[in-house]
Amino acid sequence: MIEARKAARGPASDPFGRFKAECENLLREAYSNLQKSDKKRFPELDLAPTIEDPPNPDFGHLASSLSFELARVQKTKPMAIAREIVDELNKTKTRHLVESVQAAEPGYVNFTANIGTLAQLTLDAILQEGSTYGLSKTDQPHRVIVEHTSANPARPIHIGTAKNSIFGDTLARILDARGHTVKTHFYIDDTGRQVAQMAYGYKLLGEPKPDGKPDEFFGKIYSITSTLVELDENKKRLALLKRTNASDIDIVAVTKELDEWVGVAAELQSKHPVEFDLLSEKVGKDPDPQRSINELIRKYEKADPETRALIRRVSQMVLAGFEETLRRAHIHFDQWDWESDMLWTGRVSELLDRLKETGLAHNKGGAWVLDAGKAVDDLALREKLGLSRSFEVTSLTLTRSDGTTLYPTRDIAYSLYKFEKADRVINVIGVEQSLAQLQVKVAMWILGYKKEAMKFLHFPIGLLTLEAQRMSARRGRYVTFDQLLDEALLRATEEVDKRSSELPAEVKHRVAESLSVSAVRYALLSVEAVRSTNFTWDRALNFEANSAPFINYAYTRGLSILKKLGSIKRPSSFNRLTEPSERNLVLALARFPETFTRSAEELNPTLLCFYANDLAQRFHEFYEKSDISHLQDEELKRQRAKLVEATGTVLKSAAGLLGLMLAERM
Repeated sequence: MIEARKAARGPASDPFGRFKAECENLLREAYSNLQKSDKKRFPELDLAPTIEDPPNPDFGHLASSLSFELARVQKTKPMAIAREIVDELNKTKTRHLVESVQAAEPGYVNFTANIGTLAQLTLDAILQEGSTYGLSKTDQPHRVIVEHTSANPARPIHIGTAKNSIFGDTLARILDARGHTVKTHFYIDDTGRQVAQMAYGYKLLGEPKPDGKPDEFFGKIYSITSTLVELDENKKRLALLKRTNASDIDIVAVTKELDEWVGVAAELQSKHPVEFDLLSEKVGKDPDPQRSINELIRKYEKADPETRALIRRVSQMVLAGFEETLRRAHIHFDQWDWESDMLWTGRVSELLDRLKETGLAHNKGGAWVLDAGKAVDDLALREKLGLSRSFEVTSLTLTRSDGTTLYPTRDIAYSLYKFEKADRVINVIGVEQSLAQLQVKVAMWILGYKKEAMKFLHFPIGLLTLEAQRMSARRGRYVTFDQLLDEALLRATEEVDKRSSELPAEVKHRVAESLSVSAVRYALLSVEAVRSTNFTWDRALNFEANSAPFINYAYTRGLSILKKLGSIKRPSSFNRLTEPSERNLVLALARFPETFTRSAEELNPTLLCFYANDLAQRFHEFYEKSDISHLQDEELKRQRAKLVEATGTVLKSAAGLLGLMLAERM
């Protein structure tokens, strides 16, 4: 936030930032004068944080809550102090962007901008800088790795993971525009149980050539195999309980779980009868499927040539399907990292050896466990990591009793690998992984990577549901990202047909494609990442408010106006833009640099969604109330035309940062 405030104080291409800086300077000067007369009543204070956006634009464009801070010192009413501050402020006659200052109940000091001057600064900057307007560069550029998506290559990317993908991609876009060197990484979890189960089932089927999209084909195999293995395990468990005269409670619990898996199996058999029956027969002949899968995991970790070839081959086929899906959503990766490489290059075994040497790792029944909680207290990390005294950091299991490693262990090694290439690492992963990500950070502290631990960030992603439907990949109950994009395209096509039936078919398809992908991205990005999101079609494709189509409609309206007007000479002044709808639009345009900087520094793409929607709303209001094409006043026509042009430029920039593709016709 310090950097964000610093950036807002200077450049000409940040008009609202200049207005804010002038407010701060005037307030600082006035406060200094008041201090000279009475230091006891006016002690040293940081004035900048007291300046904020008022809840209502009728209260001015910025407001200071300084009076409330002083009221606690002076034991008097804030309003009386506010009047005293305003009286002092009004003694200063030299103002550029501040038009007026007023005291307002219950004690705010309200600043109103000189819109004429602000309009000149803003529109000159946009028309001169074009698509670079507002994209202020950081003065502390870093090498940043954003790891996101990282879906198990055992089934298609589903819509829950899509939220991860879209936020990760958008963060990378924003940080790149801010001037950082950003690389996006996909971490391929090819050593986990899910991939082993998929490979086990594929091998039982005779390793056939994938039918259709490869990730969908292997997702089908994974779900069936996983279900059959669960059925086998639960049947054996139930038989053991009955044989050993276990309690009725235990028997009922396992029976209930078995019944659930029988239901899942029936669903999968009805969807995929050929594959299900064949796999059922093959798994049924294996006396211990779970042992076979564990053996695959063990052999793959040891780089057994045959197992390595099998799992790499099936994983690469699934990844080809992933890439096809991600391209549709305008998402790409700079690097794909294999989890198995962390093992085969010796990084994981070296990490384990180092953790064992710390004295905080212990062998329990053959498994190695890291006492992360003890480390937090011994190293006094609670304050550094933002943990309360009551928060319990549980131990981290590093290896199974058979010596194979677990995902968090490999993730620690991978995190250190990423820091060999970056100054800052951002992991875009589900909120349910918060503890595991914290344990990774603690392990880095234990190993002496203090600087890296503080630059290691978990960007949590909340749950996503589609029309309130929950999903389970193991049970084959999920909506794929492809299905979501297909449905979006179908619905967008219907909307375009309804609204622009005269467009050629090719143009309609192109418009619908842009709208569909943008609608999905915006619908997910417009809810803060950590919050749970219920994706609904009515909201995503709403042309009336808070959606990508709504923003796109503002953009195409502006293009339509400019096309009708033809070439318009740039006016020397923008002093005629005095209507409320024009002033509101100017204010929104002036705020883009500040919003972009905040979005980048706070890692909050949702701020840009709110901004783009607000700018579109203000443009629609301007469009309804301000005539341009039929104006006889040529000077006013030129000024309004350039206001339209500037709005289109900023809308396109904001949309680009969010990964939205704006169609030029709708």
